[in-house]
Amino acid sequence: MMTRTRFHSDDAGFTMIEVLIALAIFSIGLLAVGALQARSLKDTGDIARKTEAWTVVEDQAAYLKRLPFYEDVPSKAFPADLKDTGDWHQATALNGNYTVHWKVTDDTPIAAQTDPLFSGVPSGTYTVSKQITVVATLPNGDPDTNALAQLQFIKTWAATGIP
Repeated sequence: MMTRTRFHSDDAGFTMIEVLIALAIFSIGLLAVGALQARSLKDTGDIARKTEAWTVVEDQAAYLKRLPFYEDVPSKAFPADLKDTGDWHQATALNGNYTVHWKVTDDTPIAAQTDPLFSGVPSGTYTVSKQITVVATLPNGDPDTNALAQLQFIKTWAATGIP
């Protein structure tokens, strides 16, 4: 005599719909991980670019701080001009990877002095401080809208050699 085997519903295994739903959930998870990885790589590149931009800005600021207050001393590496022209000065930096810009403001001289300000300082018109803004952008970037790094400092004039 032959025995019949009956299958119970809990022994039936997975249905095709259950497998497809599981694959869909797994696929969504993989897409999320892939998007996270891509975003992470992009952010790492942005951070590296901004770090280089900060280096360029700090180098140019250090150069401008070393310049004499009233003289223009152009350099092949970083040309500089400490006059307030109302416009941005610029130079190429890091093998053309960045453009460094600087602007001198608040370069308003005090009124001409008929008498010396201090002993040993001739009479004339003097500026006592200049606000300098240094910005790094990608090549040919606009320093007002595309700054990767920006630094401001005040350069002051002081008479030296006063007895």
